[in-house]
Amino acid sequence: MKSRISATAIFLSFASTFTPGDVYARMMGASMGGAGMMEGMMWLMAIFWLLIAVVLVLAIAALVKYLFRK
Repeated sequence: MKSRISATAIFLSFASTFTPGDVYARMMGASMGGAGMMEGMMWLMAIFWLLIAVVLVLAIAALVKYLFRK
């Protein structure tokens, strides 16, 4: 009986470390180790979309210039 109680306690303590809230917090960068990496990824995505917007504006400007040339 004593070994069953300790095995159950070990199982419950292991299972409680992987609650959905904890997993979600780790994915969102709330852990101490991944917070810097998530912030860097956000900056990288911001720069990426800024470059996409600049290229799109330049492509539209080139298209307008091409269509209205004489």
